[in-house]
Amino acid sequence: MSRIHLGINTCFAVKRWPEPEQWVRIVHDELGLDCCQFSFDLIDPLFDEEAVQAYADETREVASARGLQIHSTFTGLAAYSWSQLLHPDARLRLAALRWYKRAIEVTARLGAWGTGGHIGAFSVRDFSHTERKSALLTELQEHLSTLSDYASQHGLRFLLFENMAAEREWGHTLDEAQWLDQLDTAVPLVLCFDVGHVLRTNTLSATYQNWFAASWRQIPIIHLQQSDLLNDHHWPFTEAYNKQGVIEAGDILQAIAHWQRHEDLYLFLEPIHPFEAPDTLVLDELRASVTYWRRFLVQQSPGASS
Repeated sequence: MSRIHLGINTCFAVKRWPEPEQWVRIVHDELGLDCCQFSFDLIDPLFDEEAVQAYADETREVASARGLQIHSTFTGLAAYSWSQLLHPDARLRLAALRWYKRAIEVTARLGAWGTGGHIGAFSVRDFSHTERKSALLTELQEHLSTLSDYASQHGLRFLLFENMAAEREWGHTLDEAQWLDQLDTAVPLVLCFDVGHVLRTNTLSATYQNWFAASWRQIPIIHLQQSDLLNDHHWPFTEAYNKQGVIEAGDILQAIAHWQRHEDLYLFLEPIHPFEAPDTLVLDELRASVTYWRRFLVQQSPGASS
């Protein structure tokens, strides 16, 4: 029988608990979770290769010893700040391609199944120029095919792309995401759906129900954040933020119930606190978020895994 797995993106550990033994202990022992998604904000794939490999090896060994599954790796806030594969400069698009290849190598070394996230953002000029935009998308398809081949060679099962909050970030609309979903690649491109990125607009893409009802070749994974859908807040699921936000666990689980008939589902909490937030507050709000989701998971899916 398929299960729903609740995990967390390790963005919470950035600049607080970068040591593998520390964040693994928090995820597994303090939060009681058995899977996570590794954020490349913890270590950039293009850092010194020997240092990166050593960190990946340590992480894999510590996680394995505690029975924590590293499901996938994700681009993180640093890479999200870059234009990546849609940069207006061709040289920097090739540099982004190299970045993703290194990310694939590190992902394989971590023992994770896939990698991805933010693919790219158009410049203001390119976004408004029809022919230029079309040419960049043709090249993007070629680069994604190259990366998919590389991922397959390194034993990965999939690449991830995220629905993005801003319109110049490719994957923003339902149509854009389905264009990516339908690409014929060596390993599939899988949607990582962030429930807080469907900001309120008068389009079909503005409700998560429409995304969940759409047809996908591969079952998406989900990022969980509390939000009022006016901005991309990445709030935790505490009593105070749940009063401000509109993301409700019961509604989400009901909307994705039909997916569970096919295969295991993976939900990853992704609260992002300000760096100046007290460390104890961060831990308290992470625990509250896990408690909130676990309560609904037990009610609606007795086979759910924490």
